[in-house]
Amino acid sequence: MSLRNLINKSVYGTIGYISSIEDFHTLEQYIIHNLPILKEFSMVIVATNYKDYPNLSEENTALWTKYLPDCILLDSKVNKGHNFGTAELDNMIFDFCKDTNIEWLCKSANDVILREDLLDNQIGEADFYYFNGIGVAGIVNLYNYDLSRALKEDFFPQTNFYFLNISKCDYLNSKDHIKEVYEKERENLTKSNRLDVGFKPCELQLKECVERNNLKVERLLDDEKYMLLLNCIMQYQIHDPSHKNLMMNGVCHYHYPGADVLEL
Repeated sequence: MSLRNLINKSVYGTIGYISSIEDFHTLEQYIIHNLPILKEFSMVIVATNYKDYPNLSEENTALWTKYLPDCILLDSKVNKGHNFGTAELDNMIFDFCKDTNIEWLCKSANDVILREDLLDNQIGEADFYYFNGIGVAGIVNLYNYDLSRALKEDFFPQTNFYFLNISKCDYLNSKDHIKEVYEKERENLTKSNRLDVGFKPCELQLKECVERNNLKVERLLDDEKYMLLLNCIMQYQIHDPSHKNLMMNGVCHYHYPGADVLEL
């Protein structure tokens, strides 16, 4: 079936961090660019944390509702930093879907841009559709440069864009783990100067969720395009497994606005 069919019955959940009033200009450009695709979803949910809450919250609400009047806005009152904050925002969206009996979630992020050819992608039957996160280190250290093994064996889903059947899942990121490690690292912060030491990456927790619930998975890149991606990673020495500014089948983690985008 076409991905459009899944999109039409899914909610779009996006997360983001607002550090200052200047962030809203960039965010508005992302919203305008994505609007034709966002309107294809049954609902849009926005989860946000802030450097200055609640002073920036009203502006965020006004911006999103200007373009999507019926969107759901979820605000985190506490910003726990990138890793912990991201995990909690992901949980806010997941829990909202679970509590309201939403079946399908398309989880995304505010710095992802979408193109209309995304709608025409063909997919099979699965419970989880994803882009795999891998970089040079994974190919070299885990698979000894063997791209065929990396294609067949590697499973480390990106958290910036995926489709998940919520009804078949128990939970996403462990709240006990987040609380335990966050409290421990706050105590050690003055010594280690790192808040996220010992924290399981969101990608790993997403992987554990999929495996724990025995979900049927399908990459959003077929084998031919995924092999092209692996070769691209080696050719351009791409170490970041979130593949920033790389357009793949109508989806791009456009983390560096104004910088070049590489089309796969």
